[in-house]
Amino acid sequence: MLITIPYGTKHISFNIPETNVAEVLLPNPSVPKVPPAIFQAIRYPIGTAPLSSLVNPRSKVVILCEDITRPTPLDILLPYILDELQTVGVSKENILIIFALGSHRPMTSEEMRAKLGSDIYENYQVVNSEFRDPSKLVYVGTTESGVDIYIDKRVIQADVKIGIGSVFPHPAAGYTGGAKILYPGVAGEMTVAQFHLSAALVDKNLFGEAENPVRKEMETWVDRVGLDFVVNAILTPTGEIYQVVAGHYVEAHRQGIRFCQELYTIKVQDLADAVIVSSFPADLDFWQAGKAIMAAEKVVKTGGTIVLVSPCYEGVGPHASFLRFCGAKDLKGLLTLAQKGGLTPEEILPLSVATIMHYARRRAEIIIISDGLKNIDIEEAGFKSCRNINDALEYVFLVHGKNAKIYVMPYGGHTCPILTK
Repeated sequence: MLITIPYGTKHISFNIPETNVAEVLLPNPSVPKVPPAIFQAIRYPIGTAPLSSLVNPRSKVVILCEDITRPTPLDILLPYILDELQTVGVSKENILIIFALGSHRPMTSEEMRAKLGSDIYENYQVVNSEFRDPSKLVYVGTTESGVDIYIDKRVIQADVKIGIGSVFPHPAAGYTGGAKILYPGVAGEMTVAQFHLSAALVDKNLFGEAENPVRKEMETWVDRVGLDFVVNAILTPTGEIYQVVAGHYVEAHRQGIRFCQELYTIKVQDLADAVIVSSFPADLDFWQAGKAIMAAEKVVKTGGTIVLVSPCYEGVGPHASFLRFCGAKDLKGLLTLAQKGGLTPEEILPLSVATIMHYARRRAEIIIISDGLKNIDIEEAGFKSCRNINDALEYVFLVHGKNAKIYVMPYGGHTCPILTK
């Protein structure tokens, strides 16, 4: 059986005996929405007043946007929001667009222009969020789990806060979108690190879990800081807009999750011996591609094999020590050290995400096929490296036998399979 999966901007084809293919887990069919649906979502929001009622001509507005690691089509969505603001009389000088980096690398001016479109980039104030400079952060309180929350000062100073993003499954927050654009999106470095640490301590694969303790705490604190309006897109596998929700960061977001589940939740009857998963569209680096491993973990047998296929164009990603922590022998001890304040934010972040990924490693062996990672780094991280899918399949059949059952996930960065039996 010939199967083709995305590999970044390219595709990879390979053959698997048809009797071994349990299923190719594709997103459900979808019909992209036309622009009037975007207008309707913004003009008639869920759970809050229309945006035009939340601002006045003197309002200082900050618009928080997802960065280059997310496929959100800001060049399509943002003009509708800006039109609403201009209709009320908010001047361009009173609008600040901030890319919510979390802990990701700053976006370049070229990337900002490409993400927003030249017209918006040239006519509005556009900046990256600040997360490392303490003088540009404001302390807003401490969560019940002990996370000290520092937020970008420019966000706190705004009269009206708007968030734009997309809704997809996420291993630390359950789903992207909603409140996440503010916390941890525009939080300080230690806050972002502690956020991920709190997710690691749950010791559960939260990928695709709509209600979870991490999301609950996040929304509690966003309520205190304030997030007045969100616009979240649900995208097809090819990046077209399937649905748009707008309004309250909880109520609109939950509707967004339901739309996302229509597309990307796939029910399966059995666990597989192996899962071949493309990280598409989370291809930028291994920091992003790891999401696909957590998706595959949900449908692989204990003792099974996950084969991650990803170009990882920027290598490991923003945290060089990530692979080292993936291969650490005493994650539990390191987590305890982190809780006691014995590690820096730059250590806590990759440790936390490595711990989340370790949940999958306890269940299955992980093979990585990537042109962007060195074999020696992959193996030092405790993963197995293969040159191509054929080599990986040969290994799978050697370990699990000639009758091994295999799932293939072409869109692992967003797909959320669930076991129904």
